[in-house]
Amino acid sequence: MKSLLCKSKLYTTLLLAASFGFISIFTACATTSQSGDETTYHFLRHAEFVKKNKDKPLSDKGKKRAQAFVQNFQDTKVTHVYTTHTDRTYDTVAPLAENRGLSVVQVPKQGTTKGDKTVTNRSKGKIAIKPMIKALKKIEKGSSVVISANSGNIFAIMAGLGVPVVGGEACTTQPGNCLPCKNKKCFPKKEYNNIWTVTLGANGKVTLDRSRYGN
Repeated sequence: MKSLLCKSKLYTTLLLAASFGFISIFTACATTSQSGDETTYHFLRHAEFVKKNKDKPLSDKGKKRAQAFVQNFQDTKVTHVYTTHTDRTYDTVAPLAENRGLSVVQVPKQGTTKGDKTVTNRSKGKIAIKPMIKALKKIEKGSSVVISANSGNIFAIMAGLGVPVVGGEACTTQPGNCLPCKNKKCFPKKEYNNIWTVTLGANGKVTLDRSRYGN
């Protein structure tokens, strides 16, 4: 598994992931060098789910991945935890929030209304895009936020924070400061181990780093 460079201090932890049945190198960013005016957003897709169930709850593998994410982020500053409206995004980061003593903020919250429809676990992913962008922009500077989202809205939310979109295959294979598109057409649909870190600098500069955890 290749190592990926992070903007802040790089450390590597060798973790025996018995629950996954493999030994994996987890690489993450420590935040000791984060500026007080620099806001960081860590985006991840929900973990694996039961595809034959209409509610798409996390599978056993997905639940183990959620626990692995807690280990991966054990030395990373986290001030807020956000998810979109689906149960699978919530359940992916709930263990991290519990570990840190933080509340999970769901945007939009299930049971609220969007237009003439009530938001449920089965509502389409696109309903989360605008409200999530709005909510994330309101978070105080200097925060470090974890956001769990769906494949159909995660790129669009990052674009809404200022990450540039480049067409074609330019941003699909290598970490970089851009997105290949705003929708799931270019999303790595078979992958559940990506972490996209968006950093908003005090000078308004937006950077994007991509790393991985597990396999």
